[in-house]
Amino acid sequence: MSQIVEPKTYSGKDLETIFFRPMLTGPDAEGLGIRVMYNMPVPTTLNFWRGASDVLQKFSSGWTGGAASEKFQKTIDLSKVKAEMGYSAADYFTMVYEQIAASSDVNLDDLTGTELEQAETQLFREALAESIRATMWIGKTGRENGKFDTFSGILSQLMTDMGAENPQITAASINDGDTGSAILKKLWANASPQLKELKGDGQLAFFVTSDVYSKYEEELDGAALEAAYIARQEGRPSLSFRGIPVVDIRLSGYLGQVGDLGSSWAILTDRRNLALAVNTSDFPGTEIRMWYNPDEMQNRQRAVFAAGCDYLLPELITFAAKF
Repeated sequence: MSQIVEPKTYSGKDLETIFFRPMLTGPDAEGLGIRVMYNMPVPTTLNFWRGASDVLQKFSSGWTGGAASEKFQKTIDLSKVKAEMGYSAADYFTMVYEQIAASSDVNLDDLTGTELEQAETQLFREALAESIRATMWIGKTGRENGKFDTFSGILSQLMTDMGAENPQITAASINDGDTGSAILKKLWANASPQLKELKGDGQLAFFVTSDVYSKYEEELDGAALEAAYIARQEGRPSLSFRGIPVVDIRLSGYLGQVGDLGSSWAILTDRRNLALAVNTSDFPGTEIRMWYNPDEMQNRQRAVFAAGCDYLLPELITFAAKF
């Protein structure tokens, strides 16, 4: 056997339980660092609640009421998108074979059934998840070179809103001589009082490109402490600045492709202020399909679904960028 010809189609409940939900919930979703809203009712609404601060009243009989909690809402525009991948039959067989060859209970002379289906699904799911993640940050509809243009991502939306001179957005520049800690200090200094007050909730995060992350890590390596010496040899599973996690958004290879979002970014915000929405239940034609094309001797994969992302409150975001 040197090719895989059995077609596979996921739609309806199978599309959710077998393909998308494992990718958009649990540890995989947590790895994105922001809110993931999967199959929420359309129109999908991003909410942020802020409890009333002055709720105490002088005692009196009867109901005197009180101020309701503040509620902020914004509708996330979802775009119907399509992902397609094609492989030569030989290459596809090799990649799928490699996925399952390590399993001790697989009959490698008869690659059929559940093991084969899981391997094919995992191969496509990984590629799709990475494309969604990258577009979530750098996507821009109408981009001239056609790169990552299915829906607008967080960075392009920030640039658009800043260009509209939104006074609630605080932005700064990343300069060549800036150290990693200097960039993070700049974000904290520019943060609004509302953003700083949310530090106690444990949801603040610095989202930075790999170059900023590396600069900050090198500074920590240079500290004359035993802990720094050990970390320099063993590495650090994660970084933080003033108790706030520093997250590498891993966009170095993508920013050069799009060419219109600069080369370096650093964002400070509340994780709940950013959201990715994916919907596979409310749009016609949504499906995952994998099949073999004998005319081209090619294995093909296709996904059709809806996705979009946005941020809610500009006053809860401060960022710096280098162009």
